[in-house]
Amino acid sequence: MTVDLHHADDLGRLRVAAGREPDAKQRDRYRVVLLAAAGDEAGRELYREQIAARAGRSRQFVDEWVGRYRRGGLDTLAPRRQPGARPKLDAEQERQLRQMLDDGPPPADGIAAYNGPILRERVERHFGVLYSLSGTYDLLHRLGYNDLVPRPKHPGTDPAAQDAFKKDLPARLADVAAAHPGKRVLRYYQDEARFGQHGTLTRVWARVGSRPRAIRQTQYDYLYVFTAACPETGDAVGLVSPHANTGVMNAFLAQFARELAPDVHAVMVLDRAGWHTANDLRVPANMTLVYLPPKSPELNPVENLWHYLRSHHWSNRLYETWDALKAAAVAAWRAVCLDPARVRTVCADTALRAN
Repeated sequence: MTVDLHHADDLGRLRVAAGREPDAKQRDRYRVVLLAAAGDEAGRELYREQIAARAGRSRQFVDEWVGRYRRGGLDTLAPRRQPGARPKLDAEQERQLRQMLDDGPPPADGIAAYNGPILRERVERHFGVLYSLSGTYDLLHRLGYNDLVPRPKHPGTDPAAQDAFKKDLPARLADVAAAHPGKRVLRYYQDEARFGQHGTLTRVWARVGSRPRAIRQTQYDYLYVFTAACPETGDAVGLVSPHANTGVMNAFLAQFARELAPDVHAVMVLDRAGWHTANDLRVPANMTLVYLPPKSPELNPVENLWHYLRSHHWSNRLYETWDALKAAAVAAWRAVCLDPARVRTVCADTALRAN
């Protein structure tokens, strides 16, 4: 079986495409044409039965794709996107559905959130279009929606103060940089989490229709994990303590200052907890504190870190003693926070990204 190349560089393009293509079926389309065009290792012509055997495909497969190349060249080997069925909802109806999802259920409905069956019923009621349950989920994914856990929001949040913080933060960082010439200014976010025997549950994979069981401890020993993380570099500093007060915060800041590189000045963004704003708080010279607006945990990326630690390490577990709590807190923190790539991913800089 021989093939005349449409272009002189098609042989090289076929080799590259076959080497890089992740889809097995598409990769074999390139391979059978390449084998037909180039032959075996010695350049000898191969029969279609030999090409089929080498590619692990049928002779019909070889005939179809070699024939396509002969008729139209390399571009004909790429699969064409099928048009599919016409959407049941028109553009205006999809816009209304997006608005419904963004607004959430009205209070009069008495439900906390939409689920698949409820949305299926609402789509039928509002638009007169009936979807299957799986079709409803496909529709949501096509519109760019997914089933996500909401970030916490304090009921007393002031949106205007949050917007002002986002707009002002770059200028404040520039002021700090101007005040410390020759220094690299890095932005860290700081927070602390209480971790204890009053446990939490997290999702697990289980068989459909089952109700998996997991331990939820209800004792009351606890500790605090202090952390500051830099979304830019993935660097993180931590401290575990039985208490959260100004003395512990001073110890944490002193440890943090010692671990900073000599050419770095840190801007530490943190909330307004009492031990963060106390008169006897000792702020080292190589850092500047910047306070978040009141009641704005969603602007602190370290909140994502706590959620990650609880869902991946600190849930569905039993801790018999305070020492067991401490060991679990330290082991989980080291597993996550000593991995800069993971810290950069989990602690994405929400404040500036949303600006």
